[in-house]
Amino acid sequence: MYTILIQKRILLVFLLSLLGLTLLVLGWQGVPGQMKRHQSAPVSVNNVPAVQGKTTGSIPESPRGAQEVSRDGTAFFVEYRLDRERTRGQQLELLREVINNPQAAAETRRTAQDQLLAISQNMAREVEVENLIRAKGFKDAAVSLENHGATVVVQATRISPEDVTRIAELVSRETGVAEQNIVIIPRP
Repeated sequence: MYTILIQKRILLVFLLSLLGLTLLVLGWQGVPGQMKRHQSAPVSVNNVPAVQGKTTGSIPESPRGAQEVSRDGTAFFVEYRLDRERTRGQQLELLREVINNPQAAAETRRTAQDQLLAISQNMAREVEVENLIRAKGFKDAAVSLENHGATVVVQATRISPEDVTRIAELVSRETGVAEQNIVIIPRP
């Protein structure tokens, strides 16, 4: 019982550190991009992405309009990660309750421990794959690993077939998910 408590504390510290590191990276990446936009030239029609599937009929009147579009895209990824962490937190809490319940069958508790371990491993893989996708030149990405599939949302107005192949291969290599079970979604 004492060993389980230590392992839970270590897992909790690991997860909180991972969340803190993720938020730190997101904060760090947001500031330089905003500084670049202030110094950039006026935005042309080709540089204005569609917002949430809607096309705008006019060019933003200032670089600030471009910032709002970018901020909406960044906000999506931040919100996505927060929702994912919130949902995972609820799952982890339920699993911990099962594990700590002395009336639960030993097999049920063992299954809950396995699921807890799988979720924590998926969380680490998601962050790693997101960082690798950003390293490939995409502005941002959000990855969700569930069962034997993966969903990847990439911050881009559109993705070429070559990029789809590169992302699918990267996700498959890092997570072990078959390429046909990977869904890639562009998001401006």
